[in-house]
Amino acid sequence: MSYLALADGTVWRGESVGADGHALGEAVFTTGMSGYQEAVTDPSFEDQLICFTAPMIGNYGVAEERSESARTHARAVLMREARGPEWTEWLRAHGIVALTGIDTRSLVLHLRDAGSAPAVAVASVAFRLIKGGQLQQTAALFVGIPALLAIVVVLAVSPRSAVGVACKAVTVGLLVSVVILDEGFLCVAMSAPIFYLVAIGIAKSAESLRRRRDPGAGTFSPWMLLMLMVPMSLDGTAFTTFARDESVSESRIVHASAQDIQRAIVLAPRFDRPLPFYLRAGFPRPASVQIDRGRGLWSIQMRGGETRLNGTEPKTGDLILKLEEEREGLVRWRAVSDSSHMTHFLTWQEIVVTWQPLSDQTSRVTWTLRYRRGLDPAWYFGPMERYAVRLASGYLIDSIATP
Repeated sequence: MSYLALADGTVWRGESVGADGHALGEAVFTTGMSGYQEAVTDPSFEDQLICFTAPMIGNYGVAEERSESARTHARAVLMREARGPEWTEWLRAHGIVALTGIDTRSLVLHLRDAGSAPAVAVASVAFRLIKGGQLQQTAALFVGIPALLAIVVVLAVSPRSAVGVACKAVTVGLLVSVVILDEGFLCVAMSAPIFYLVAIGIAKSAESLRRRRDPGAGTFSPWMLLMLMVPMSLDGTAFTTFARDESVSESRIVHASAQDIQRAIVLAPRFDRPLPFYLRAGFPRPASVQIDRGRGLWSIQMRGGETRLNGTEPKTGDLILKLEEEREGLVRWRAVSDSSHMTHFLTWQEIVVTWQPLSDQTSRVTWTLRYRRGLDPAWYFGPMERYAVRLASGYLIDSIATP
């Protein structure tokens, strides 16, 4: 009886069918249904113990022209079932330690999970440091955390399994943020794509570079990738940021005269129309309005916020607007303050509504919302915020400017 023993103390039993002796190296796996001879002679498997996930290895023998290089590079092969004397004799002739009868399924699952726990643990500590530094809305969180997850995974597992484990680590990290760190579902849903994108990008880059490296050039250091991610992780911090002030406009044809539209806009608005689906995903929504016409102040109560495990956050807040200008064809408000959860995403600055008569009973209404972006990186969250604001502009035209 022969044994495979991992560094964490886990042991698998098997039967030796290769060269006598022992082999020491990193245990990895490959999912190819064929190409076993090519794998053993592939320089990317230098000094590694290859576990083949295919159930039978050696079915079609060996041939020297199939070799990827002039010599073997793997130190050992691990198989569910070795088939054919030609394959096992070839392994012995080339000094390759080989085990058959290994429970390759449980071994592969063990290898895939090996990098998840330390990656999530490191990322959790990093998250608390970022939150303590008031950087949770910057790229330090949305780029830096997934980059760190992937870096730890690349260091901890085989390059052939780094992408899968990186995705698993990101998934576990996102779930942990909901259950333990009390993050809302909307924030997790918005940030998940960039987390996966960064993690997969780093893991794939590591795999590619490690496959292409010269066998004599030494081990590729994933920390080089971390250096490339540092500039991207600084967006929104004290080191660098893009312009935050944004302006979004939406125009629609309203079947009403210019006079009717002006009267409708200055009346107390109603919000009885259904919100677009995207805005119902967890953004705060207007509930009621109080108008102090003497001071020109409009107080809009915003209700709700993030949806958490225990339900929708009951937080309410007030968006205070001051009517700065009202004349024929134009109304303009300036945002004075906002205590709602909306400030987690953006900060309102100004609302400008213009309308032009197209006929006696038809007008073109343009609703412009100016705001300050609250999330980084700009290239990722900027389009999301602009899309949400454009939907809000259209909703306000339908709800307020339409008599």
